[in-house]
Amino acid sequence: MPWQTGQRMRLDGVGRRYGLRGPWVLREVRLDVPAGALLRVEGANGSGKSTLLRLLAGIDRPTVGRTTGRPRTAYVPERFPAALPFTAAGYLTHLGRVHGLRTAEATGRAAEWLARFGAAGHARTPMAELSKGTSQKVAVAQALLADPELLVLDEAWTGLDPAARDVLDRAVAERVAAGGTVVFVDHDPRRLAGAADGRFRVADGRLRSEAPLRPPTRPGRRVRGPSSRRRARRAPRRRRTSRRPGPGARPGRHPPADRPGRSLRRPAAHPADRASALAHPRGHRRPGARPPRRRPRREPPPMTAPLTALVRYQAALLARSYRWLPPLLVHAAFLAVGIQTGGPILDAYGYAAGGLLPVTVWLTRICVTNEPPAARSCVAAATGPGRAHLAALLAAAGAALLLALVGTAFVALLSDPHSTGHRVAVPVLPATVAGLCTALVCVVLGTAIGALCSRPVLLRPGWGVPTGLIAALLVLVLGASPANAALTGMITGSERGTVTVPWLPLAAALLLASGAAAVASALAGRRG
Repeated sequence: MPWQTGQRMRLDGVGRRYGLRGPWVLREVRLDVPAGALLRVEGANGSGKSTLLRLLAGIDRPTVGRTTGRPRTAYVPERFPAALPFTAAGYLTHLGRVHGLRTAEATGRAAEWLARFGAAGHARTPMAELSKGTSQKVAVAQALLADPELLVLDEAWTGLDPAARDVLDRAVAERVAAGGTVVFVDHDPRRLAGAADGRFRVADGRLRSEAPLRPPTRPGRRVRGPSSRRRARRAPRRRRTSRRPGPGARPGRHPPADRPGRSLRRPAAHPADRASALAHPRGHRRPGARPPRRRPRREPPPMTAPLTALVRYQAALLARSYRWLPPLLVHAAFLAVGIQTGGPILDAYGYAAGGLLPVTVWLTRICVTNEPPAARSCVAAATGPGRAHLAALLAAAGAALLLALVGTAFVALLSDPHSTGHRVAVPVLPATVAGLCTALVCVVLGTAIGALCSRPVLLRPGWGVPTGLIAALLVLVLGASPANAALTGMITGSERGTVTVPWLPLAAALLLASGAAAVASALAGRRG
């Protein structure tokens, strides 16, 4: 449902702690945010302004209280990281898809906003080579390219040059005039002075109103600054002239007041034009006539971005960061040492699947922690922190599944399709299906372990690696584990020459992984 005029976003008794048992950053915050409003938030450093804006943007969830009314949201942080493995245009295209735009539309809007901010020459520049000001322009562009219904600006003007600041001021005015809501924080008291519909101050963990909330600007009305309002007061008013209806006018109808010096009479139509109008009725253009210019209507993107766009973004982030190279090399060395030419095929499949479990834990931790916090906040504002975290887990599972397919093909080429004693022939196709299912069990369980041993479940990063390794070893050794059951079935089948597909361990692994992903995604917004 689109964000319409008259709707409100409401924070009812919202409170937010710093950490699990830390002090309260905000307490008993009650705020109604109507559509089409421009709101300014003020306060000292460390008072909780950024926390309030993150709650409004949906990046963090309140510790107590509730938030109702969730529009399509975009967020601009104060400091945007340039350490993303994309070009400026590539990153904006990905974020446009995350906001719900199609690829062609996202590419076009990215080029448009880069040109408006004077950064079109840096479209193909890697973001690691951009300056702080250009990186901030990219951060503002990713928030504006999808026409958000709620725009949250946390000191977004910091680092911008004067020309880019003027462009951002006009963009804020356009958003408010189109019916969107803008909530901003800026240390400059002259920023959008006189245009804000309400001012609020955060002090001592509480929010109070500094000025009464004015009725929001209607869609289509332009927000003007104080200078334009002074010019409007100085301009002389035009006198409206009225004319009496002529003798041929209908009774009860009066012509509208017109500007001075302009005739009210419409010139008589040429006979040829009149005949053409009769020959071509309304809705049909005569041959050779110029088509009317119509501005294309811009449909708002959906409320939530498709999950495929999020997974695609996380997969591109993993592939371009090259952090996948160490797990790949470890897995390749593990297969090269353990897989021998002419060995039993079922034993080889079990060995390859067992080594894949800790590699999947490693890949999951990489995907969960690969994105800088500020960039993660932008994605979480657009889609929700839970969906963003789920996309990272799915990207890790997809990368591990690709390794499983390569390992399965490697085993099928080198192994001998016989039992352990080379006495009983083993069918290749059922053995390959069983080996792939066993590898899938290890991939799913490795993703679950990585989700539980990483942020936001395990907040101490130094404990993540040893905890993940110990959990992976326990899952391989314990008899009640689905991975142990699948591997034991492969070893027993290799001794007997029979193939057993581990459907039951796979179902149990999927159930456990679903629960782990649900817990991690639910905590993503509460713990940050």
